[in-house]
Amino acid sequence: MRSVYLFWSSRQSAMISLIGLLFGLGMVFILGYQVSSSYRAEVDRARNDVDIQGQVLAGQLSSALRESDLILHDLEQRLNVGDLARADLGENRNQIVQHILAEKLALISQADNIGLVNAEAAITHRAVADTDGGLLDRDYFTLMRDNPHKERLYSRLITDSKTGARGIVVARRVESGEKGFAGLIVASLPSKHFERLLGQLTLGAHGRVMLLDNQMGVIASYTPHAASAALKPDSTIVRQLAAGSGEGKSAVLVQSRADQATREISYRHVEGTPFVLLVSKSSDDYLASWREATLYYLLGGGLLLTMALLMSYFFWRSHRLARTLAQKESKLNASEARFRQMIETTPVALVLARRPDFFITYVNQRAADLFDMPQAAALSMRAFELYLNRLDFMDQMEQLQGGKTIRAVEMRLQRQNGEPFWGTLSLSEVSTSESSTVVLGIVDITERKQMEVELKRRATTDSLSGLANRAHFMESANQELARAERYRRPLSLLMVDIDHFKRINDTFGHDVGDKAIRALSDICRGILRDVDLLARLGGEEFAALLPETARDHAVSVAERLRIAIEANVIITDDGQEVRFTSSIGVTQLRDGDTLVDDLLKRADNALYYSKHHGRNKVSVAEELPQ
Repeated sequence: MRSVYLFWSSRQSAMISLIGLLFGLGMVFILGYQVSSSYRAEVDRARNDVDIQGQVLAGQLSSALRESDLILHDLEQRLNVGDLARADLGENRNQIVQHILAEKLALISQADNIGLVNAEAAITHRAVADTDGGLLDRDYFTLMRDNPHKERLYSRLITDSKTGARGIVVARRVESGEKGFAGLIVASLPSKHFERLLGQLTLGAHGRVMLLDNQMGVIASYTPHAASAALKPDSTIVRQLAAGSGEGKSAVLVQSRADQATREISYRHVEGTPFVLLVSKSSDDYLASWREATLYYLLGGGLLLTMALLMSYFFWRSHRLARTLAQKESKLNASEARFRQMIETTPVALVLARRPDFFITYVNQRAADLFDMPQAAALSMRAFELYLNRLDFMDQMEQLQGGKTIRAVEMRLQRQNGEPFWGTLSLSEVSTSESSTVVLGIVDITERKQMEVELKRRATTDSLSGLANRAHFMESANQELARAERYRRPLSLLMVDIDHFKRINDTFGHDVGDKAIRALSDICRGILRDVDLLARLGGEEFAALLPETARDHAVSVAERLRIAIEANVIITDDGQEVRFTSSIGVTQLRDGDTLVDDLLKRADNALYYSKHHGRNKVSVAEELPQ
């Protein structure tokens, strides 16, 4: 019976492994199919987008040109153009015609010129908006003159040979009953109007829009990105569409590849004109979001596949373990008990609180010890009561609700008796269909914070005297000097040096020299204010920066220091009395002092003046003889 059970269990393990493998292969197939389908969908969407946008823009361009043509037609009906084209018109008549032309030019918002051209290609009347561009070149005039079947003409025009300005000419043929061809009514539409229309399309940073004539001339173009790759239109498609020979088609959609990018291009004939509109969208734009989404999709699918394989593996393992489950049940129970004990004794304090009232539902023993309270007492508290500042907790809850992860954040917490301490927090939220629980993991870092404070103190403090060291003094003194200069406040500097310090070391030993340095430090701390910056610069040399202190007051302070130092007595280990004096240099902040080094140099000169003129003396840098 037992052998049958083992055989059946091994068969189940093999089947589960096979199912896991088939599931993995299925996931790979589904991922590949989904990626391929989404790619095709993005390409189709981009192709439809350029087609629709090209169709809308072509309609707008056609409407704008028809509007111009209708206004020229109305002008033809309003004026007897066959008579007005003559050169012998009277001045009054010319003014009337000029006024009418200006009136019609105002109606064509996209035009910059409108005029009358006689049968000899001479411009007889003309209204100009804001440029001096030409109206029509000789070739197009000849085309209209020699082709009586052409009622109107749309043509590309180079209006300025210097600037290369481009545009479109709208011309209407005028017939005279007796003479036949009488001339043209002509309006020129600059490219800047069409570029504004082209710029309304949303094609991404690498898109391109071009308006072309039947000779591949570029009338207007727009590209949002200055560094976008150049686009070379297909001349065959452009000429077929412009000539109306595209097998009944008014638009052609193509795909091209250049500069490591694929372009979806729509060629569309502008109805009633010899112009073709090109709308292009680059894969650098329409596949950007697809690439990012695909990456996340593949990562998610890979994770699912990994999880599936792991699940298969664990199922296989579980079936193997099931064969010996009866013999090891007692050991598993013991292992479970040890695991629960490990959770209780883990070095990380764990706190669980339910939403939305944040009542604590569980704390392990480590958390109870950390907050100095029984585990049962914590169940009557709310999680924010563990924080020194309740607003910190509410801010973290907002971050969790916004989907952010909180890991290893240093925060000020408090024990049950209100004693503050530092902790590192990691928070997460576990939600079920019935409730939501906030999990707090806390590590006490109070000792580390104290060590940081101690290290900072050691980095800025002289170990022998307990005063600020030179580096800290220079940094803080420069800040204080900048503040005094900004607010125009007085500031003074003292430099103090122990007289015959080498003699003290040589006579009594370095221990007594160290006592002298500590004694001078204590005297300075006792006489100077808390706001004064006192430091040992090195050896037996000290400096004191006195904010809000004028020179005369600083001299008085220096005299008190000198007298106190002179009166001080050091008792050696063998009972000898040792006295010492000091030399002091004083200076004040002057205009032009940018760094404390300037004050230190002057105070040092004053100090050495005291040294060389008897010692035990206060000298002022501003009063030294030149």
